[in-house]
This record gives sequence, C-alpha cells and structure tokens, in this order.
Amino acid sequence: MTTVSDIVLFLERERALAAPIAPSEQIRAREVTGVAQPSRSGVGDLSWLSQRYSTAEEISSFAGALLLCSADAPVDAASAKTLAVSCHSPKWAFSKVVNEFFAELLRTEWPRQGDAAVSPDADISDQAVLGAGVVIGPDVQIGNNSVIGPNSCLAHVRIGARVRIGANCTIGTPGFGFEKGQDNAYVRFPHIGTVVIEDDVEIGSNTCIDRGALGVTRIQQGAKIDNLVHIAHNVDIGVHSLVIAHAMIAGSVRIGRNAWIAPSAAIMNQVLIGENAVIGMGAVVLKDVPSDATVVGNPARVITRGDK
Repeated sequence: MTTVSDIVLFLERERALAAPIAPSEQIRAREVTGVAQPSRSGVGDLSWLSQRYSTAEEISSFAGALLLCSADAPVDAASAKTLAVSCHSPKWAFSKVVNEFFAELLRTEWPRQGDAAVSPDADISDQAVLGAGVVIGPDVQIGNNSVIGPNSCLAHVRIGARVRIGANCTIGTPGFGFEKGQDNAYVRFPHIGTVVIEDDVEIGSNTCIDRGALGVTRIQQGAKIDNLVHIAHNVDIGVHSLVIAHAMIAGSVRIGRNAWIAPSAAIMNQVLIGENAVIGMGAVVLKDVPSDATVVGNPARVITRGDK
C-alpha cells in the first residue's frame, strides 16, 4: 500500500517540493491507489497540474488524494480531503512518483518467443483477421470484421468494427516523453493510457500510434491514416479526416472532422486543427488552424479562409 505520506517523503528526498508542507495525519494516511487526469480523478488518485492550470478553481475541483501543482499555486484551495503540494516542476515530480510507486502501470509484457502471439486477456472477435506474425499484447479489444496486417504489434488499444490496419504497425506503446530534473538527468513521463480506434478506420503500413499518457489517443470513425505516419500520445483525430504519408502529429493535437493533413506535414503539440481544414504538403504548423482554412509553409500561414 502506498500512502500520501510515502509520496511526500519521497518528494522531499528528491528535493522536488517548492515549499514545506505539514498535512494532517488523516491526509497523510490516505492510500494512493492510481493515477488520473485531474478532471477525471477519483478517491485515491494522484495527478498533477501545469503552471497554466494550477488555479484555485482547478485545485478545488480535484477529487483525488494528492495533487502536484506549480510553485506559486494556491494550494490552500484544496478540499479538506485532498492534499495539494507545490513543486518546482510538477510534471517531473509526477513522473518520478509514478516510476517509483506505480511501475506496474508502465509495463507492457509482450508474448515471448515460443509463447502464443496473443495475450491471454485479449478480447478478439471471431470475425477479426490477424495476419502472420501479429503480436497482441495486453489490454486489446478487436471488433467484428477488422483486419490486422502482418507483423503489427498492438497493446492497450480498443479497435472497433471494420477497421483495416496495415503491416508492421505499432499501436499502443509509450510515446516520447521525458522531464529534466535539477541534475539535468531525464526521467520518463509515464504513458499509461489507451488508444481507441473507432469503426471503419483505415491505417496504412509502418505507422506508429502512441498510447495516451494518462488519457486516450483517439482515431474517430471513418478516419484514414496513410503509411509511415506518426501519431503521438493524446492526439484526437476527427471523423472522416485524412492523414497522409510521413505526417507527424505531436502530442495532444486535436484535429476536427473532415480535415486533410498532407504528406510530410508536422503539427506541433497541443495545436487545434479546425473542421474541414487543409494542412499543405510539408507545412510546419505551430499554432491553431481555423475551421475551413488552408495553411502552407514553414511556419505555416493561412492562404484561404472559409469565411472568404
């Protein structure tokens, strides 16, 4: 059992706290049972807030056991049942805690050579087709009439009906996320979320789709992903959108329905792409793109708008 007290003492040893804290014995004894996004937290959860979101409103609405906030956050806004603590880098502190206390959430146990290629907890429709060399890891569901191409590796993914996935794809493994500590050493940020691929999606060969960090990477119904595409953690691709070869979609990007992402485009993390938007070939998108707009270039600029 891991308690709030265990984690606080660990953070003190790691010199992660921005200010000393003295929680009540009742809060210190609370068990921390898992991790979650702040907005989805429940009893026993650990979470963190960036400086941008370390507001009194966000802190007071947290329903978990322990919340790691930025150094200047109003931590006294936490409820009587929650401990909010100020950290020099809450994301780094969260990463250290998860690696120390919840390492089992980070593991993906692939079947070993000689074992069956399908994890025993997989839920695969009798009408699904798995190509030669497919490896199915933990926490996988595959719906009716879906086809998984040869040598693809899947874990932590929910796949709907009539989905087509090409050869040599990797879906549901951790993304690229590291936080630098005060000693300049990097600690891996935990990616323990899932991937959801809705009905009638098609994904080309040699494409990688990372599992969510704490939430979900989602490919919505009818979207089409080409070969050699990278889709990072927590990306959400809208209904019937197209993402073409060599595109790179960074973490937490939101792409609206019916968008078109042309070959070799690169979209910076947390950017919002509106509905029916067109991202030109090789465009480097550093800021939000309005619905119905077309952008091209590096950095990308709007050349047409839907209101003109």
